[in-house]
Amino acid sequence: MNKTENRPAQRVADPFDGTARARLEHMGLYDYSGQMRTNTMLVFANIFTGQFFDDLNECHGSAANMLSIYEAFRALYEKEDYQHMYLMMSVQYDYISKPLPDPVWWIAGDPDAVTAFMAHFIRRYEHLMEIEGFLVSGEGAEQK
Repeated sequence: MNKTENRPAQRVADPFDGTARARLEHMGLYDYSGQMRTNTMLVFANIFTGQFFDDLNECHGSAANMLSIYEAFRALYEKEDYQHMYLMMSVQYDYISKPLPDPVWWIAGDPDAVTAFMAHFIRRYEHLMEIEGFLVSGEGAEQK
C-alpha cells in the first residue's frame, strides 16, 4: 500500500481562507503583534517590481506598450484603487504566461498589505520607467 493512501486529503490554502496574515508574518512583512514592517514591505515591493518590469519589457518590448501599461496602473493609483492595481498586475502575469510569485499571491488576502505593496510598486515602477527611457522624468503624478 502506498503511504499517501492513508493520509487525509489536504485542501489547498489560499489568501482568502484567513491564513494570509500568518503567512505574511512568516515572511516578515508583519511582526507578530500585527504591525506591518514598512521597510521590509518596501524592499519586497522593489525586488518584485524590478522583476515585473523586466518580465513585461521582455514580453512587450515596445515603448508604446510599456507606456500604455504604466499609464493604466497610474490611473488606478490616482484613484487609490489598489485592489484593481493588484488585479491588473495579476492579469499581466497571466498575459506573459508566468505564475504570480507565491509571496505576492499571499498579499491578496490582506487589504492593508495590498495597499502598501501597490503604493510602493507604482513608485518603483515609475522610477524604472524613467531610468529606462520609457517615461520622461516628471511625467508621473506626484506621490501620494
